[in-house]
Amino acid sequence: MRHLLQITCLLLLTFQTKAQQDPFVGTWLLQQQTPAEAGVKMELQVARPEARSLYPAQIEIQYLNFKATYQCLLVKKTNGELAISRNKFAVSEQPYSIGTWTILLNGSLKLTTGSSGTPLLEAKRMLSKRYGIPLPAIINYDETNRPTVLHISDFLKQSVIQLHKTSSIPWRSADASKMWYSHSTPAYFGLVDTLYTKTANATLVFSENNKPDNDTVSVMLNGKMIIAKMDINRPEISREIVLDTGLNILCFFADNYGRVPPNTSKLNIVFPGKKYTLDFTSKENLSATFMVAKIYYYPDQKQQTPAEITARIAITEKIKLRNTTLIDSITADASEITLALWDDAVEDGDSISLQVNDEIFLPGIAVKKRPQFFKIQLYPGENKIIFIADNLGSISPNTSVLEIIDGKRRKSYMINTNLGQNNAIKISYDYKPAAATANLPWP
Repeated sequence: MRHLLQITCLLLLTFQTKAQQDPFVGTWLLQQQTPAEAGVKMELQVARPEARSLYPAQIEIQYLNFKATYQCLLVKKTNGELAISRNKFAVSEQPYSIGTWTILLNGSLKLTTGSSGTPLLEAKRMLSKRYGIPLPAIINYDETNRPTVLHISDFLKQSVIQLHKTSSIPWRSADASKMWYSHSTPAYFGLVDTLYTKTANATLVFSENNKPDNDTVSVMLNGKMIIAKMDINRPEISREIVLDTGLNILCFFADNYGRVPPNTSKLNIVFPGKKYTLDFTSKENLSATFMVAKIYYYPDQKQQTPAEITARIAITEKIKLRNTTLIDSITADASEITLALWDDAVEDGDSISLQVNDEIFLPGIAVKKRPQFFKIQLYPGENKIIFIADNLGSISPNTSVLEIIDGKRRKSYMINTNLGQNNAIKISYDYKPAAATANLPWP
C-alpha cells in the first residue's frame, strides 16, 4: 500500500512539473525543408523568461560556408505566440556579415503541433516593402558569395520556418540575464529604460503619427492582454490602468504595418505630472514589432515637505535642460549601497545634487575634502543615479570623486559635470539569497 502511495505521489509530481513547464523554453531545430530551401540549418535556444514575459534567445544559422550566431529578445504576446525583436545582435558571422537582412525574420513565432503531435514553433512574418532602415546591396558582396547571401535572405523572408523542440533545457548563458536590462543588452531589443512611479494609476493615450492607414496595436500588462488589435484611429484612444506594487511589465505591440508601412502608432503613458512615450516612428523602433517598458510602482509612504517638493522641481528642470552622460553600468549584490563623495583636489566650493530613480532628490551637497556618505536603497532591476552640478565653484568644471560601496566591493569614479552636462550611473540589483552572493570585486 505504501509502495502504491509513493508511486502515486511520484506520478502527481511528474504531472505537476510538466504542467508548470514553460512550452517555449528549450532548444528548437529547423524541420525538414523543401528541395528549394534545402541546406539551411537553424537552431533556436530560448532561456527562462523574466516575469513570464521576456525571453532571451539565441539563433544559429548555417548555409554552405556561412555560419552565424545572433541574439534577440522574444516577448510573449499570447500563451501561444512570441513576438521577435527587430534587432538581432550578431555575436559572430563568418566569413562575412549579412547585416540588416535579419530584419526579414520580423514578426512572431507561433506555437503549433506537428503531424506526430510534437510541438512546433512556426515563423509568422510581418513583411514590408520598406523597413525604414537600409538593407545591404547584393552588389557589395564578392561575386562568389552573392548566391549564398541571396539564398539566406530568401530563406529569412519567405521560407516556411518550422522549428521542432529537441530539448526543454533552457538556454544558459551570462548573456541571457543581461538581456533583461536595457543598459546591459548588447543591442537595443525594444526594451526602454526602467520607469519609476509612486502613483498606481496611469492613462494610456494612443495616437497615429501618420495619415489613417489601418494600423492596429495591442497592449499587454503583467502577462494579461488589456488591449487587443485596436485600430489606432478609432474614437477610443485612451485607457486607464492600475499598476501592481513592485515590478510591472507593459508590452506595446504593433500588430501590422497598415496600408502604408511600417506601423506609425504612438503610446503615451501618463502619470500625474509625468509622461513617458513609446513611439514606433522613432529611429530605433522603425518596423519593430514591440516595445517594452518596465514600470516599478512603490507607494509613497510619507508626505513630502515644501522643501522636498521645491528640490524635486529644481533638480528635474536642470536634468531636462542638460545633456546626461552615462559613465558606467554595474550590478549590485545588496539592496542597499553606500555612496561616498569628496573632492580629491582643491576644495573650491563645488556643490552638486543627486537624483535616484526619479524619486529621491538630494539637493545642494557641498563637495568637501572629507568624504560624505549616503545610503541608497535599490529596487530589483535597474536603478539610475544622476549627478547634477549646482555651480562651478571657483575652479571650473564641477569635479568630485564618487565611490560606490556594495559590501566588500568598491568602485570609484571621477564625476565631471557643468551647467550643461550631467553624469549618470546605472546599477542593476538582481536579488539573490545571501549564501549565493560572492562579493567579488567589480571588473
